[in-house]
Amino acid sequence: MDNQTAKKHLIDNVLVAMAQYMTSEVLQILERVLAEELVKVVVEEITTLPAEVQDSVDEQNQYIIRLFLYKKKKLKEGTKYNYLNSIKRLITLIYKPLNQIDEIDIYRFLDWYENHNGNTGEKNQPVTVNNERRNLCAFYSWMRKEKLIAYNPVESIEPQKVIRKPIDYFRPEEIAKLKDGCETLRERAIVEVLRSTGARVGEAIEITKDMINWETGDILILSEKGERYRTIYLDPEARYHLHKYLNSREDYTPQLFVHARKPYKSLSTCGVRMILKDIASRVDITSRVYPHKLRKTLGMNLKNSGVDIGTIQEILGHAGPEVTAAYYAQSTPQTLRRVRERTAA
Repeated sequence: MDNQTAKKHLIDNVLVAMAQYMTSEVLQILERVLAEELVKVVVEEITTLPAEVQDSVDEQNQYIIRLFLYKKKKLKEGTKYNYLNSIKRLITLIYKPLNQIDEIDIYRFLDWYENHNGNTGEKNQPVTVNNERRNLCAFYSWMRKEKLIAYNPVESIEPQKVIRKPIDYFRPEEIAKLKDGCETLRERAIVEVLRSTGARVGEAIEITKDMINWETGDILILSEKGERYRTIYLDPEARYHLHKYLNSREDYTPQLFVHARKPYKSLSTCGVRMILKDIASRVDITSRVYPHKLRKTLGMNLKNSGVDIGTIQEILGHAGPEVTAAYYAQSTPQTLRRVRERTAA
């Protein structure tokens, strides 16, 4: 191990050891001080320790995970949660130090993951397996950049082929049923906000009351993906029902959607999903009901109204036009049917 790498490992070891005693801000100061002081010295790692002194598998993996959490402290909590869940599943099946896992181990794990969907007895879908692979690949890319490994063992494993299904969206009659199924002002406000804005559920729960321009319906939000600001829009119907709901509340919580009982904490993404499922259970909707489907519905409504792909991309906050085109470039069966009817006349 060269001098520079030895210094880096020394700094990492100190930061991991002190993370439980110091705040994130103090740790950053400590990291800078160590880096400045170690410039003045040569560091050489002693490699002659007896085998019995080496850390156990669990200790090595805990060290790597703690280092990841410190180095990736600015990563969104949801993303960290997904990465850590994938890593925990991996080391539960493949009981080896994370820095010794190879391509064969990754292949074996993903093969197991494909065939084990909880207790349902069903296989995980290709898109789910690819998400797991992507989490592992991102984690091992970080390990490689940190010089904990020489290469990323996930990169050589090809993603599964995904056959893209027609986009899943609500038809007008289903939206009407959803609205009819609402029993509370909060339920109706949630449906209207997601329907009108096309916001991701994680974006919607972060909106606070002071972010809304009630005159125009504009809300400037930080996109959940891509970390860019974009403006979403509440149409008059959404503004009306949201305003009724907010006026009915007696709490001072800044978020738009809160629990119905004290201490009136902000709703989570899971909470919003459960509310939509409750609404759907009261009405005759045979298709799946979930928050993201309202976002897809806005995209399809824009597409069917003749809005160009670039504008749909801006409204939905996609990172690039290729993402929008993958879902909204193709015409719907209804559009094609209307074209055929016109040409046959």
